[in-house]
Amino acid sequence: MRATQTRMLLPAAIVLGALAASPALAAEESFINRFDGAWGGGGLVIPDEETGPTKVNCSLSGSGEGNHINVAGTCRAYLIFTRNVKVDVTYRPETGLYTGTYVGSSAGTARLSGKRRGDTVRLTLVWPKNVMGDTKADMSITASKDGRLRVLVNDKVGKGPVQPITDIALRNK
Repeated sequence: MRATQTRMLLPAAIVLGALAASPALAAEESFINRFDGAWGGGGLVIPDEETGPTKVNCSLSGSGEGNHINVAGTCRAYLIFTRNVKVDVTYRPETGLYTGTYVGSSAGTARLSGKRRGDTVRLTLVWPKNVMGDTKADMSITASKDGRLRVLVNDKVGKGPVQPITDIALRNK
């Protein structure tokens, strides 16, 4: 193939590649847009190895735009504690991964990475230091079409079994 033919085919290949990728990105954008709005609800958290499940109420604000999700706000447990929480993730079409950060533990900012299947993004959460006896946990975020959001974090508590350490259900207000 001559150089002029290659130069002519290259722009066509780029356009075709972009068109082929756009339905997948459009599907992700539709999912990501579900995070827009004000969210309220609650659930249970296990704040540390010595404390049992504690009821929390949360008020969050979310935005999903393009390939980026940001949800932030506070969760409160009576007068025991108030914790700022934030999930900030970006969908990477080239890898099919959601990557980003989570803030919600006194351990600091955790890294997130995972993939979506259906209404749920399943993420590996890596803490900057030990939480519940290790530095890894599993997080799933489910955003249903009917305006419900569920955040579930499963981790091994000390030497015990893997169990939910965060289970929060929210509704779009």
